[in-house]
Amino acid sequence: MNYFINNIIAALLLSAAAGPIFAAETNTYNRVTYQVTEQKEVRNDEIRVTMAVERDSQDATKLSDEMNRAIKAAIDTIHNYPSVKSSTSDYSIRPVYSRDKHLDHWHGVSSILLVSQNINDMAVLVQNLQKTLLIKSTRYNVSAERKDKIQTSMIETALKKFNTQAELISKNMGFKKYRLVNLNINNSGRPPRPVYAASRLSATSADVAAPAFESGTTMIKVNISGTIEMDVSP
Repeated sequence: MNYFINNIIAALLLSAAAGPIFAAETNTYNRVTYQVTEQKEVRNDEIRVTMAVERDSQDATKLSDEMNRAIKAAIDTIHNYPSVKSSTSDYSIRPVYSRDKHLDHWHGVSSILLVSQNINDMAVLVQNLQKTLLIKSTRYNVSAERKDKIQTSMIETALKKFNTQAELISKNMGFKKYRLVNLNINNSGRPPRPVYAASRLSATSADVAAPAFESGTTMIKVNISGTIEMDVSP
């Protein structure tokens, strides 16, 4: 008797487990999945320059003081350019050892990130800062506010394309109407790339030339993919 009951329970469990699988596979006929793409090449309107002070010294305390003074002087200069935003990062002082694993000297580095939509002000500021700091990298990109506005417009256009394609597919396949099953929107843009990196040579001359900045462009792309289910009912 127990064996018989156990078989019935096992059968019921298998039936219950199979139920959702069967349900998930129903009503999936006449479905089409496709994708539309909208892309636009946009002129970069924001520049990001990373500059740094790098020093070596036998005395870690002296090195720290020299670096702090250099960064403080740089920040004071930056404050004269309201169109440029700044933030400090990557402050570190580390020991450098000789081949025989004895302490040789201390190496310090501290970076400042500069961000601006005014390329002319940035060029003049960087020229001044190059007297004491090094350019580590320069990147161009589309500002977040402008990118959001452009992508919103592109999404609207892409959605219209998607709906047009849905109507075309449904009509040419002989169906009277369709419904949307799922929709995915993917925004992407080619990430900004470093276009200039300075050497590690000291730039302390008062005659440092102003850097030449060319913003270039970024390709912004919107992909919309989805599935429609077509219906022959009136």
